Amino acid sequence: METTADLDRWCAPEDEQPFLAWIADRASLGTTPTGRHLAPIADVGRLADGRLAVDVLRPTGTPLTAALDVIGALTAGVAVTLSVPLLELAVAARCGAVQIGRAGLDDVIVDDAGAIVLCDRPPGRKAPVTDADGARDGGGSRARGTGAHGTDTSASAPPSAHATPGHATTGHRRSDEPGDRVLLLATRVVWERTDGRDPGRSTIDAALADALDGDADTVRTLLSLVRAHAAPRPVRWEPPASALLFGVAPPVARAEDQGLVALVRTVVVRGVPLGGDRRLPVRQALVGLVVAVGVVAAAVFALG
Repeated sequence: METTADLDRWCAPEDEQPFLAWIADRASLGTTPTGRHLAPIADVGRLADGRLAVDVLRPTGTPLTAALDVIGALTAGVAVTLSVPLLELAVAARCGAVQIGRAGLDDVIVDDAGAIVLCDRPPGRKAPVTDADGARDGGGSRARGTGAHGTDTSASAPPSAHATPGHATTGHRRSDEPGDRVLLLATRVVWERTDGRDPGRSTIDAALADALDGDADTVRTLLSLVRAHAAPRPVRWEPPASALLFGVAPPVARAEDQGLVALVRTVVVRGVPLGGDRRLPVRQALVGLVVAVGVVAAAVFALG
């Protein structure tokens, strides 16, 4: 049985206009390149008491800082891959092309495919009240409306991950900041994991400081510097095993899996260990070996 993404439910305040504007803006993005890096809306509707509510899909992933701990030191190319979507979103937010709510650094996640996703919160939102048993408003029913696939959304839904049983919460956290600023802070976290001796780091760090509280033009300048710094490289990482994963029996250790066979299998599947948690893929190791043999052979023939 696989783990699934979480649903965060937010309720509109008395003045629904900013909340509705955020919903309309988010729904219009859909699967566009910008929308790909924002948490999508799953359902919109009214609760039993008439309040407007929205269910936001929080993709399965790992917070950025924890993911970077798993990945380790970043090359410039991987840093470009991770930071360009963040900066593109920040540019769109600063110039008014997309409305992004408040968020914290832990709301910037890396999904299982290695893509960056921002799980921001709508403006003026309120989290549903829960009773002592953890049931949601209206007897635990979901918002009455139409889901993303045109299905009835009146079925029961699990409690929000941000709702505390027995308490009413507004869904606000002291650590939250404007989403565009969080995107730039996340970009700084990414580049702090690269080699500080890189000649271009100082230029990017200075542009980051200017863009943090600057306008859209300063963020565009930073985006241009990042894109010109290095070619993007794919993010290769193994997401940490989820503590909620269950229903999968652990592999049974067989006698033939011990010793040399187990070592060969580990090297083929995970790569050649280079120290620490870093590994070199077998294909790259073989290519390097072939090139080295070719160079040695050419040198022997040339000297012979």
